[in-house]
This record gives sequence, C-alpha cells and structure tokens, in this order.
Amino acid sequence: MPHYKLTYFELRARGEPIRMMFNIAGIPFEDERIPMADWAEVKEKKIAPFDALPVLEFDGVKFGQTLAILRYVARENGYGGPDNLSAAIADALADQYADFVMAYVPWHIVNAGYVPGDAEALYDSVYVPAKAKHFPYFEAALKKSTTGWYANTPELTHVDVFIGASLEWLKRLDKNADKFFEGFPLMEAHYKKFFAHPKLQKHLEERPDARY
Repeated sequence: MPHYKLTYFELRARGEPIRMMFNIAGIPFEDERIPMADWAEVKEKKIAPFDALPVLEFDGVKFGQTLAILRYVARENGYGGPDNLSAAIADALADQYADFVMAYVPWHIVNAGYVPGDAEALYDSVYVPAKAKHFPYFEAALKKSTTGWYANTPELTHVDVFIGASLEWLKRLDKNADKFFEGFPLMEAHYKKFFAHPKLQKHLEERPDARY
C-alpha cells in the first residue's frame, strides 16, 4: 500500500473532506498540519505544485486541488460511484458546491479576518444570496434520491463527503447557525446521516478542534 501524505493547514476547511474520505475508506495516511504562520516559509520550499494547499503525496507523485485529491481517494477505494453516470452526477454536484464556495468567498475572507472589510454587510450582500441560490440545487438532488445520498447511490460518494464536511465548518461561521438548514430539510437529514456514518466516528472523536 502506498504511503499517503496529506499536507494542509491546521484547519478543517479544504483538508477535512479528504481526511474524512481516507478514514471512511479505512486507509492510513500521514496528516501533516501546517500552522498558517509558517505558510510563507513552507511555500518557498515549493512543496505545493500550485503554490496552494492541500497537497497529496505518495510513491513519488504529488498533486493538489481539493476535489482532485478527494475524487482520487474515493475512486481508488470504491466511493466514486458504482458506474460512470452516477460518478458524473456526483462530480457535477461537487463542482456546483465548489461554485457556491467561490460565490461566498468575499464574505468569508473578511469574516475570517484575512482581509479588512465589513463582514456584516458582506454577510447580507454576498453570503445570504449565494446560499439562497445554491442550496435549492442540493435540496433538489436529494429530493430525487431514494437512498439519502446526493448521487442516489447505495453508499456515499465523494460529493456526500465534500458537502457534508464543508457545511460543517460553514455552519460554525454562520451567525445564524440555528437557522442554517431552514427551508432545506433534506439537506439537514443528509447532514445528520453523513455525520452518523459508522466509519467516520473514530475520526470525529480524535480530530483536533479548529475554528473552521
């Protein structure tokens, strides 16, 4: 078995879906967590192909991009979908969630303190409209599903991990977290189903805390 090394920050964010996928698949991996304060120094060493994290390394191969890594781990271990069509549906939904993330990034980078700005104003002008636009897409996908998983597969796929993990940290940053799933009951049911997955429990119990 290859020795997998995942390098990401001391955050959940983009690294957590990959960590969760490794744990669900039962694949051991080295989980290197870099303090944000050390990033400039680490970046100079050119460990990241695109000068960004996460990065997965094994058998002399190194590549980045969250979804590429997540899909690779999922497909290598039977969680990429049982056929090409379901895999494509899972990919499409994961890509759509990535579009959602990009839509609310202007709010997030201010809210997290990375750049100056009015987080309250951006919450209303950027985050709320992005959520209102994209959440119905995911609710609609679950409405078509007979299994409770996004791509209507017998077992979860990478899109379930990506959305579940990503919603967890987003919910922690949302000032109206108590109303996070209001109007989207199927997304809430999926969220609970995902975090109750038996192969995820050990990771949830042992992982370090993080703001997001």
